[in-house]
Amino acid sequence: MKISKVLVASCLVLSFAFAATQASAQAFVGGSIGQSDIGDEITSGLIDANRSVDGKDTAWKVFGGYMFNRNFGIEAAYVDLGEVSYSGSFGGAAVTGGKVEVNGFNIAALGSYPVTQEFSVFGKIGLFLWNAEASDTTGGVPFSAKNDGTDLSFGLGVGYSFTPNLGVRAEFERFEASDADANLISIGIVWRF
Repeated sequence: MKISKVLVASCLVLSFAFAATQASAQAFVGGSIGQSDIGDEITSGLIDANRSVDGKDTAWKVFGGYMFNRNFGIEAAYVDLGEVSYSGSFGGAAVTGGKVEVNGFNIAALGSYPVTQEFSVFGKIGLFLWNAEASDTTGGVPFSAKNDGTDLSFGLGVGYSFTPNLGVRAEFERFEASDADANLISIGIVWRF
């Protein structure tokens, strides 16, 4: 008799916990815009002397995900980190009009801590499935190359909710792409449903 009461009580507690978790579960979508800063290592093999590299550009992303509860979720995003401009020389030939465009898909585990009802901080760690396309003119001859890979990503941010469905967030993210690190600082809008 005592065991069945414990079993019934345990089932009730678990069902309330499950219902509470489901009540706080929420899907979300959004978009962000900001500035990227891609390390000049991304141009290795494209120029070897008289280097001039500008890795800062406007970047954007669209994202969506699912929060299993208030603290844990997953997020998937398409990230366009913009382009790196470069010039210099390669094997003694002048390299002009160089650019490397970097974009890809990011999949991350998301941890969130609600500081107040409206304000939260979050962190994420995941994988960045990136593509890089380079083009330039080397010694008067057009050149292009493509590269891709999968590397680590992580981020930290803050969020503010205007309503239960609408919010904003600001974040810093780092994406690795081959030997180069790409930083992204962005602000965006989040819609929860």
